[in-house]
Amino acid sequence: MGQGDLSVREALLDAALALLRLGGPSGATARAICDRVGVGAPALYHYFGSLERLHHAAVDLAFEQVAACYAPVGEDGDPYASMCRSWELLMAFARENPHLYGLINQQLVKGEMPPLARRAFDQLVADLALLNANRPLRKTPEQAAAILWAGGLGAADYAASAVLGDVPGITGAEVGIAIRGALMASLLG
Repeated sequence: MGQGDLSVREALLDAALALLRLGGPSGATARAICDRVGVGAPALYHYFGSLERLHHAAVDLAFEQVAACYAPVGEDGDPYASMCRSWELLMAFARENPHLYGLINQQLVKGEMPPLARRAFDQLVADLALLNANRPLRKTPEQAAAILWAGGLGAADYAASAVLGDVPGITGAEVGIAIRGALMASLLG
């Protein structure tokens, strides 16, 4: 692939990601993506084979952004603070990108966890093992990570839904804080 090929491919991917972020799949049509890049539909099919594959590649790129929300233990060495920061970053991503978060969630429901998300999960397990050394957990670090992961995805789902629709009750941010607090309280001995 030449330099021009790479830039057109990247431009298509960036346009798809931007349009998916704004309006989900219904806004990220082949025509809208190609118009945004200034190329014809054959370019999209040349680089990605189908609109569905382009959407999938864009969602994979978004997964990288979500996985980057997980901040491993920082210089302060406090795994609890790290997990709280990571949780807040995930909630913010879901609130700021509700359509995109919905597409990510659809892939997760299908059992498709990209390698970067897997690494973030494994880092969460490692950080929980660190936490367990100072503040005993009621579950193994692996079990605690699964519980926090599921709770985080549920809270992020609520946060995204609250932005997109008329969800009764408290705000997505408040739900996220409440769920995180309840989960951590249930996991810590």
